[in-house]
Amino acid sequence: MATYAIGDIQGCFDSLQQLLEKCRFNPARDRVWFVGDLVNRGPRSLETLRFVRDLGAAATTVLGNHDLYLLMAAAGFDRRNKGDTLDDILDAPDCEELMGWLRHRPLCHREGPFCLVH
Repeated sequence: MATYAIGDIQGCFDSLQQLLEKCRFNPARDRVWFVGDLVNRGPRSLETLRFVRDLGAAATTVLGNHDLYLLMAAAGFDRRNKGDTLDDILDAPDCEELMGWLRHRPLCHREGPFCLVH
């Protein structure tokens, strides 16, 4: 069993997949810690969010500023910046489900001697 820590994916789903393949990540035996900023900037934020959620217990995720920004936009506090790539998530049929999942991610995660924060 291995545990990997990955930060700031920012919607770069293809790069994430390549990294996990290179590590030979297997969700049945390994774990991955995501250090926030799953979304925004990259071209595939929706796929990234769905993938991380679907990893279930194999993934531990804490919120980053871009994740909080997405929650703010989904709640109607829309102050988008040029270059944001959140529309695919906000327009998705499962947006509310994804936001519910994201809202329940912590700001920090403690495990043994480690503390995971963005």
